[in-house]
Amino acid sequence: MTVVAGIGPDGRGAGAVHLAGRIAASTRQDLLLCCVVPDAWGRASATSGADADWRRHLEAVAAEAIAEARTVPPPEVRVDAVVRTARSVPRELVAQAERAEATMLVVGSAGDARMGHIALGSVSTWLLHRSSLPVVIAPRSFWSEPTDRLERLVLAIDSDDGAQAALDSTTLLARHAGVGVALATFGVRRLPAFPDGGGRRADDAVYDVWREGIDALHDRAAALVEAAGVQVTDRFVVVADSWRGAVDKVHWREGDLLVMTSSREGPVRRIFLGSNAPRIMGQVPVPVITLPRR
Repeated sequence: MTVVAGIGPDGRGAGAVHLAGRIAASTRQDLLLCCVVPDAWGRASATSGADADWRRHLEAVAAEAIAEARTVPPPEVRVDAVVRTARSVPRELVAQAERAEATMLVVGSAGDARMGHIALGSVSTWLLHRSSLPVVIAPRSFWSEPTDRLERLVLAIDSDDGAQAALDSTTLLARHAGVGVALATFGVRRLPAFPDGGGRRADDAVYDVWREGIDALHDRAAALVEAAGVQVTDRFVVVADSWRGAVDKVHWREGDLLVMTSSREGPVRRIFLGSNAPRIMGQVPVPVITLPRR
């Protein structure tokens, strides 16, 4: 089994290498470093001229980035590397990952993300709408020591459909990593402020019904996780007046990996984020893995 980490020819994506190395060491997988040199003009067959000279320069820089990246993963992880030239960087990353029969594809966050948080760039956005493989995104400036390992998977669920689709993959990853699973549901609740209090009372009734359904969902999911031989370490139902407020109520661990599922509206065997997933993803201080819809 192989984890693929995508890095840029200029060395961008170091966080992805650190995270991929941690995951590979935790799950006893190999690591493939994949650097794609963009070919904006679609002339990969050109062997002379200014465009070819520039491409050779980028390939040389990419080779240096790969050499440096090889020093990052824990020493017990077997590391291979490829450098490719392609018009579409994310499409080539997926092609290389599929060729390697990878279990997941790890990429870094956009450069404008808050330190320690995630922001989607052009590559990660493409992957999170079209990839057939699980995609892991490292927060900006993510760093991992050679001895660091995954400590807990936090599975975000809000419906039976989403939970059932993710449980098999989550418990399999948890068993390979030797970690437990926490169940988490995030919600935003903005209370109406009507003078007579009627709106608040109506909202309380709706919230109570929703909370009962979520608690029952967690009971069912916990039973399935434990039946698969994985410990349920925590159960969170966190609600605030903003996504950031809800996320901040969770006691995150340094070795956490948040597991998110694709929207039920997306195509089968592809990742397709719903409207809330990017909002949660942008607030959490830990890496995120998104699973394709099954």
